[in-house]
Amino acid sequence: MKHLFLLSVFGWACVACAADVKHDVAAVRAALIKAVGDSAIAEIRKKEGGEKFLKAFLADRDWMEQFLGSGRPGTYVLDPRQAGTWEGALKALDLLVWNDKGDWISNSKIGKHVVTAFALNHGTHWSAEKIVQFVDCYREWDLNGTLDDSCYKLDTWGWREVVAMGQNKELPVEALRWIHDFANVPPPRHYGICWSCSYRLFNCFGASVHGSDYYRPWQHRWNTQELRYRVGGVCGALSKYGSHCAASHGIRSYTAGQPGHCAFMLWDFSVDRWGIAYAVTSHTGCHFSLGGSGFPSSEEQDRYYRNPKRLDAEYLRLKGDYTGAMAAVPGNWNAAYDWLEKIQARPTPDEWEKFAATLRATFKTAPCQGWQLYLKYLESFNVNRSAKVEAAKKGLMAFPESDHPTFEPMYYDERVLEPLAKTLGGGDDVIWELLPTILDSQAASKNYYPAAINWAAGKLMKGPESTKRFLKVVGASAIKAKRDLDYAGMICTAAAAGDLTMFRQVYTLMDKISPKLAPKTTGKAWPTEDYGGQLLSPDGMMRISKSSGWDTPIRYRNVLAAEDFEGGNGFHTDKEESPFVEVILAGETEVTGLTIVNSGTNGNNGRQVPLEVSLSADAATWTKVWSTNELKDEWKVKLPCPMIAKYVKVGRTAGAKNEVFHLHKVLVYGKKQY
Repeated sequence: MKHLFLLSVFGWACVACAADVKHDVAAVRAALIKAVGDSAIAEIRKKEGGEKFLKAFLADRDWMEQFLGSGRPGTYVLDPRQAGTWEGALKALDLLVWNDKGDWISNSKIGKHVVTAFALNHGTHWSAEKIVQFVDCYREWDLNGTLDDSCYKLDTWGWREVVAMGQNKELPVEALRWIHDFANVPPPRHYGICWSCSYRLFNCFGASVHGSDYYRPWQHRWNTQELRYRVGGVCGALSKYGSHCAASHGIRSYTAGQPGHCAFMLWDFSVDRWGIAYAVTSHTGCHFSLGGSGFPSSEEQDRYYRNPKRLDAEYLRLKGDYTGAMAAVPGNWNAAYDWLEKIQARPTPDEWEKFAATLRATFKTAPCQGWQLYLKYLESFNVNRSAKVEAAKKGLMAFPESDHPTFEPMYYDERVLEPLAKTLGGGDDVIWELLPTILDSQAASKNYYPAAINWAAGKLMKGPESTKRFLKVVGASAIKAKRDLDYAGMICTAAAAGDLTMFRQVYTLMDKISPKLAPKTTGKAWPTEDYGGQLLSPDGMMRISKSSGWDTPIRYRNVLAAEDFEGGNGFHTDKEESPFVEVILAGETEVTGLTIVNSGTNGNNGRQVPLEVSLSADAATWTKVWSTNELKDEWKVKLPCPMIAKYVKVGRTAGAKNEVFHLHKVLVYGKKQY
């Protein structure tokens, strides 16, 4: 591994001098002193070894630029209390240099990178003893050759991701040393190392992992990591074990949060990008990030910090040349934040527009960071509402669907449209005003266009009149763009409202501009008269307890019609204790019977039983009229006594199992009372 040392030294020098910008050590020093503060410098000078440290540090342009140009101090971005300070970082750096053993820092670039990374991440919050102990680990591992080769390619910002340690409060140094020695594996195996721990919700005594007694019987004997290895845990324990194992060998990795789940990320040099090493859901939020907590933000951050011109951009930022800094590397959000602060102090219309135009130019390469900054610009833009809305529209028109190879997309509704509406005051009027621009800006996009329509549908479809207006706007947009719409969100919104007119309006639009999306018929049909009544469900609508990713709302009306259609499931709920489908008839009906057609193959058709049918006149008071435990392809339910109802619920018996629920047909027969 030591043969890579010269490459590391050469790499630092190349990064610092690669571009056309001439770096002036005096300018960097002045920026550093301004960031840290004169009082902190004076305090360090008074300490033992402080004068020697400052003399070396303030004369070393590369070291100062790595310190100032590797992201702002702090570690746990989801917790604002973990934000660090430049003063705390420099004091910690002085401490670590003073405690250096054998001149490791002065004799190796990796030593400088490691101590600078620790100082930036943990200098404000960790105790002197803890931060020194952790650095001692990496000094020892570097000298004895047990770090992974990949870490010798990193500069300070890369080491910041290595030594972030995720949720580090519960990681004592003995646990880090143990996992380094015990789980010493080649890089490819780090993706599966977390499964060395048993996934176990209850320990051998029956204590839950979510309680305080799970590890208690063995805490006196084993450290934190060994407890996870020997006792087990769930996603949080496994993610920390895997991430800390990688980090202890100098591999960039950190834990992340997902809805109801923990994960960890791992840098993979074989494909040169981040990978999610352990996950089951989306919307990943990184526990450590130098600029934004989302997974797409982390990839943007990586592109920025790995750019050969990054230190040139940071140098220009330190000098106050913000336009030059953002031109050098468009994703330089640090320069944009500083520029915004400057404009807020002395705002002029020309400066605002120049700033906004520069931000819009970053959307292509850094949409997450660029849009986050654009929202801050709109919040700070002290003009009347109409001018602010026009500025928002310019931003929307410049915002493209990202074509970068991220594992997770930037969620156009949650991270773009929702915060934009709030920034402009919220309310339906804002969304109506922005909707045409939103649709025009994303008319050619694959994912953002349907995401925008589904988001707006949930906001604006509040009754037949608003639905008519909304469908007119999106219908005209689809015709103009010569593309189909995604009707799922609109159908679900109408179904959730229980409004038959809205339900029909969506399907009318679909039949008009997207007839090919309608499910194909098979030629088979069920009778239009049965059980002494007529088939009345096609005149009504349906809704389900909770839609899932497997649901197909465009089939909802086909579930209620006599004609058969291709495809097994007419709807598909999420996993639930009491799932159901509810048929809302056109009016009160004397219900005489139902035909319920099962769906699913390979054993999935058994999810429906035990099955039951309930009726109601007002959707408040329900009467169970039929139930069965018998699994069939088709159930024919003839009521012994016809019953007046408008609502018909078919569902699995409550509490029978926690499982999804799906059917092919729910046909309701009876005599009209309307």
